[in-house]
Amino acid sequence: MVQFVFSHGIDEVFAVTQVMIAAFALFLLGLSVKAYKNTGARKIVYLIIAFGLFAFQHLLNYVDQSVVDILPDDIRYVIFAIVTLSIMGLFFLAILKK
Repeated sequence: MVQFVFSHGIDEVFAVTQVMIAAFALFLLGLSVKAYKNTGARKIVYLIIAFGLFAFQHLLNYVDQSVVDILPDDIRYVIFAIVTLSIMGLFFLAILKK
């Protein structure tokens, strides 16, 4: 595996973007919960789970890369890939469900 070594200043950009992505995912999660409460459409549950996973994925990436190294990089890459595949599947189900 190739190790990513960021030059000075790029670490901060990475950290800020990870936090912003997670914050936006949590915002979309909140909007999805509100939409579910207003409409009761069951396919919105898939979106709620997908946005929650998306926020979890980027918060885990931020914490592991910028705060404390809690996972080996190869394990983090596998988790990132599995969560991304799950998110795509949930969006697919949200589109297909009636």
